[in-house]
Amino acid sequence: MNEAAMPERVERIVVALDASPQSVAALKAAAELATLMQAELEGLFVEDINLLYLCGLPFGHEIGSYTAKLRRLDNAAMERQLRVLAATIQQVMERVAAQTPVRWSFRVRRGPVVQELLAAAQSAALLSMGRAGRVRRKGIGSTAQSLVSQAQRPLLILGEGNGLEYPLTVVYTGTAAAQRALELALRLVRHEPSRLRVVVWDGGDTTLDAAQMEQAARRLVEAEPERAAQVTFLRASRSADLHAALRALDGGTLVLPREQAALVAQHAGPTLLVP
Repeated sequence: MNEAAMPERVERIVVALDASPQSVAALKAAAELATLMQAELEGLFVEDINLLYLCGLPFGHEIGSYTAKLRRLDNAAMERQLRVLAATIQQVMERVAAQTPVRWSFRVRRGPVVQELLAAAQSAALLSMGRAGRVRRKGIGSTAQSLVSQAQRPLLILGEGNGLEYPLTVVYTGTAAAQRALELALRLVRHEPSRLRVVVWDGGDTTLDAAQMEQAARRLVEAEPERAAQVTFLRASRSADLHAALRALDGGTLVLPREQAALVAQHAGPTLLVP
């Protein structure tokens, strides 16, 4: 085939959906990112195979959310609930996607949740998901924890809210992952570079000091000179508590290189982790 005639590959953003308020926030953020990146949006609902396995066991029971009564888990009833849930999620996605110009699709998969999400993310530009799923909790959920440690693609984690928050704050540590994190953030704010802050922290790469790291970060930003003057650069010393320094900055979305993944659980706002 003539290489010039090959169609241009369109990027794809996958959002994990489960009908929780946090997954709706993840959907809104994913739709916004798809618009910025001119990507397609794919909603994915995973029917947890472990729930269906549990229904087949003699000790499988659940507690009613309204009656607080113990009742037997029934396979047929679970299948019906999953179908209703999938239909509800698809309607929500349709409403959110209709407010954007992006192409979108929705699909349902059955299997182990983490493995299905990892498989879907392999060929995606980014995976967006809620922080804690359908179980309300203060911390990060088990599914999000697994994806933080295993995902090989950028991972956006949202709490309850309206999606991305600005400014974007990139933690730049001089590593290859930090460079990719800054490049992605620059892409997301290319029309409004004033919405980007770069925190240079020399606790990540001991071969460079803070001044050298800042120079390296500025070279990435200065690829477009008119943008460079609008990006804010800050420094956090090697001895400083990075989380405390970031907490002192007011709001926004945190963009982290993979080696700073421990900060995901500590940051309550939107977090974009870049491997």
